[in-house]
Amino acid sequence: MPGNVQRQRVWVRGWRQLAAISRTTMIEGLQQPAALLLVLCGVTGTALIPLLQFHQFGEPGQLARDGGLAYQLTFGLMLAAVSASYAVGSEIAGGTAAAALSKPVRRDLFLLGKFGGVARITFMFWYCLLGAILLAERVNERYATTDHSDWLVTDRYAQAALLLVGPAALLIAAILHHRRMARFAVAAWRALAGLLTLCVAGALALNRAGHWDPALAALDWRIVNVSLLVLAALLLFAAIATALATFLKPGVTLIVCLLLLGLGLAADTLLAPASAWFWRLLSRCVPNVQAFWLCDALAHGGRVPLGYTALTILYALAWCGLALGAGMLLFRRRDLN
Repeated sequence: MPGNVQRQRVWVRGWRQLAAISRTTMIEGLQQPAALLLVLCGVTGTALIPLLQFHQFGEPGQLARDGGLAYQLTFGLMLAAVSASYAVGSEIAGGTAAAALSKPVRRDLFLLGKFGGVARITFMFWYCLLGAILLAERVNERYATTDHSDWLVTDRYAQAALLLVGPAALLIAAILHHRRMARFAVAAWRALAGLLTLCVAGALALNRAGHWDPALAALDWRIVNVSLLVLAALLLFAAIATALATFLKPGVTLIVCLLLLGLGLAADTLLAPASAWFWRLLSRCVPNVQAFWLCDALAHGGRVPLGYTALTILYALAWCGLALGAGMLLFRRRDLN
């Protein structure tokens, strides 16, 4: 019995340490100017797509949908790489990691906690971009037919809200920082997520004319399934970036992640029998990003099956485990002095 109690205490202490490291990493990561800039650029860029579209490419809303998901993937990858590099690489270089590990904190637990914090930042970014994509797709112009006449209709209220959500989040963060000494960047992230949630709720409650007309069909929920695959890809790259940050500098980590993204997007082409054996072997050693990028599946009313989503998420989890396992082995041998 005493042995069981002792093991239970060790597990509880380990979980508490993991949660504390994860939360601290998230707060420190959210305070980075680059992280706030990336999420604001992603939301603003997605909001501008309907305004800059002068022709209908494919079905209504397709350009806003595909463009927003592209921002979600590329900016999210940069955010994951930057956050992981700061969370692990900068602390190793600055001696913070050595100070933390001088306490009874295992290296594996420390690295997992860092990944947990980076994953939470990535999730917040994904959530904000998902709300912006849903609203941008609704704003996109559509043809309406009444009394044998056609005209283009859009949701100007949602467009205005989507354009103002970024400045409003910064204003709220500035007020909270001035009056309550809140962390500006953290308050801006939380305000942005909250405002986008309110905008999505408003889009569900009001029609395009601004009248009360609650309807779940007001938004294209098929986007969520495809966006979940993008989230799985971002968490996969967050794990890879965390592992690379144990022995590479931040800039090099970002470059390697971008190279892996390019190879992953070209995996289907490189796996063709006509490709050289070297490229086929290399494409099997990197994550197949094409498996996560299924924007075209939504064309003409299509959707991604839930079974495929579940299997792809398991594929991403397997890659996360492999990357973090390799990172733990490398981190154990890393001299922190």
